[in-house]
Amino acid sequence: MDDLSNDYTNNFPTSFHVFGIGESLKPILDKISALGYDGVSTKITSPELLPSPTDEDRMVIILVDECTDSVVAAAKSFYQAGVLTLIVSNSRIVSKTKFCDAQLVARLENMYVAVKAILEILFTNGLIAIAFSDIHSVLRNSDFFKVFETFGNGVDGRVSDAISKIKNVILKEEFGSVENIIISIFFNSNINPPLNICEVQPLSEFILQFPDEVNAIWGLFRDDRVPTDEVRLTVIVSGKELEP
Repeated sequence: MDDLSNDYTNNFPTSFHVFGIGESLKPILDKISALGYDGVSTKITSPELLPSPTDEDRMVIILVDECTDSVVAAAKSFYQAGVLTLIVSNSRIVSKTKFCDAQLVARLENMYVAVKAILEILFTNGLIAIAFSDIHSVLRNSDFFKVFETFGNGVDGRVSDAISKIKNVILKEEFGSVENIIISIFFNSNINPPLNICEVQPLSEFILQFPDEVNAIWGLFRDDRVPTDEVRLTVIVSGKELEP
């Protein structure tokens, strides 16, 4: 691998929380907890029982199966305290006042993938790492975000294949609405043939399809759960005009 061999340790949040509002979210919280990331707390609770933000808090993700005014008020307390506040719900939440940094609309079965995509790039040592400051720059006051994940294969173009699949699920009209993007490539330590710089090059072409002013960040990570002949690609996009 061309100059991609040194691990780098992320500076991840000192206090990170994932809350589920509603018992139907318990299986998702259990899966998130099973990821085993140190420093991540998960809890099923109600809006009234959400703890108050502390000086140590950096990020909170609130999963919601039914929105109420108390959910908005609870999220707003974290947001106003300067904590990066993300909402993942099964429908768009509308409020007259700003109550979170960004929200994602997803079906229950897709919420786990969205949360995992954020956690794993923060808590996984990367050959090209993504720090909390990168996540903050992409999601802070961005209003809406989306998460995409796919696998790429093919001896000569695994990354290119994954990007082609991502392009098929991002709506053409959404490209002009993206203000920020994080692209993460995951590969097995025993990937065969080895991943090299040339194979990663299609990332640049993909990023150029977005507006010139887009804030683009990418990272490269080992994940031995990925098949040895494939790569896994996750993409997080955000923007105020992005359709939820």
